[in-house]
Formats: sequence, C-alpha cells, structure tokens
Amino acid sequence: MRSRFVLVPLGLAIVIGAWNAWIAMHDDGIVRGRVVDSDGAPVAGAVVQIMEQNFTTNSERGNVVTGPDGTFVILDNRSHNIQLRAEKEGKGRSEQRVVRLLFRAQNVTLEAPLVLSARPR
Repeated sequence: MRSRFVLVPLGLAIVIGAWNAWIAMHDDGIVRGRVVDSDGAPVAGAVVQIMEQNFTTNSERGNVVTGPDGTFVILDNRSHNIQLRAEKEGKGRSEQRVVRLLFRAQNVTLEAPLVLSARPR
C-alpha cells in the first residue's frame, strides 16, 4: 500500500477530484465589480458592457446598470475570456478591461473598479 505505484495515482485522483469539485462550486457565470469616477466616488446608473472574446472578434454578450453604490452583477457569463467596459453620459467611459479566467463561467469579483474618465474622444 505504500508503494509509489499506489500512492502517486491515488494522490493524482484526490487532486483531480478536489479541482473538479471546486470548479463545480464556482462555475455559475457571476461577474461582480464596481464603477467609480476619476475621484473614486461610486457611479450609479453607469452601463457596464460585457463582451466575449473569440479568436478574432469581440461579440457583445449584454450589459447591466450599476446600483446606487456603483456595484454591478452580471449573471450569465459563459466564457473564460471576457472584456468589460463602463460608460455614463456626462461622466465618461472606462478603459476596456480584459478578464481572463481559469475556466468557463468562473465566478469572479474584480479587484479594481472600472474607472470612468471624461477624456475627449
């Protein structure tokens, strides 16, 4: 039973099983984040657009509007490679944020907020 021919496959099976269980608990396609202005204040009513990156193009998957505290929740992400952008009239637009995930539909909370800046276009 202490043979490497038993322990190595058993160890691999445990690691693979744990990884698959972790994925099963974290693959709801939920993307959470915040939108702030250039001063760091939350922006209510900003439109956050999610785009799915394919081999050659970005296709829009949908958009949501931020709440009073500037937070947003996207519930239907199916990709592992997405891009996010926020915009609000009078406040400006954020840079496009590329988000690469470990697996499809991984739940993610953005560490840094999307920052709107009123730069001329």
